[in-house]
Amino acid sequence: MLSDNQTLSVSFEHAANALNAVVRPQSLADETYRQLLLQLDMGLWRSTEKLPTEKALAESFGVSRPILREALARLKADGRIESRQGAGAFVADRNKISAFRIADTRATSVAGHTSAQDANSVDIAEREMLELRQIVESGAAELAAARRTPDEVTAIRNAVEAMDRAIAARVDGSDVDDAFHNAIAAATHNAQLAKFVEFLGAQFSASRKVTWDHAGYSVGITELGQVDHHSILNAIESGDATLAKDLSHAHVQRAIDRVNIRLQARNDERKLALNLNEN
Repeated sequence: MLSDNQTLSVSFEHAANALNAVVRPQSLADETYRQLLLQLDMGLWRSTEKLPTEKALAESFGVSRPILREALARLKADGRIESRQGAGAFVADRNKISAFRIADTRATSVAGHTSAQDANSVDIAEREMLELRQIVESGAAELAAARRTPDEVTAIRNAVEAMDRAIAARVDGSDVDDAFHNAIAAATHNAQLAKFVEFLGAQFSASRKVTWDHAGYSVGITELGQVDHHSILNAIESGDATLAKDLSHAHVQRAIDRVNIRLQARNDERKLALNLNEN
């Protein structure tokens, strides 16, 4: 597993620019999201009921499937729907939806421009959420390595292999990424921790989503993250709790570093602008 942040900083900064390059004021995805949310609020589909297929939904809204997936990803992050690997999207059980909310990690825009202050607020919120992920997931990996059963290791390995297949096809593997972390949580044999990971599943999933998009693939973040997943699996399987904890901590730290690079670059730009104005 790589740990040299200087070696990776160029790729991280390129990824950060790619992730921040597109602003979507009043986009088709925004409108599709609002329409789907309205239908959910109106009870068009009951709690735990399966939604229509992506193809059917995309046709009903007159949008492409990538646009629809973006809207569905936002509903998942809101905790309104949940994905089941190989089964599709389902209306979330209303009894599981909590008042606990993670700050929105999408910048607002005016006339197509996002202010530096808005972008900083979004990045800080994302960093805080990643720090929460880091604490929870590294602790879960440590306990899982100490308590896992052969069947639980198999479940973790199955998720890693499913991510391998997603990478080979260069498709979104965020759902099986979720399954990987849920399997680790289950292997802790701590019911409260497993419930907590499920409780925050939508928010954690949203932070993993960027690893699996076009920008993530284009700069190699997706493959790098998968190297981490294999290493964490091996540490858990071998029962090395300390290594499993350290690897999981470093895995999320990479994402935190990317956010810090964006914040630092924006801060440097602000200082440069101030100096130019003073001169």
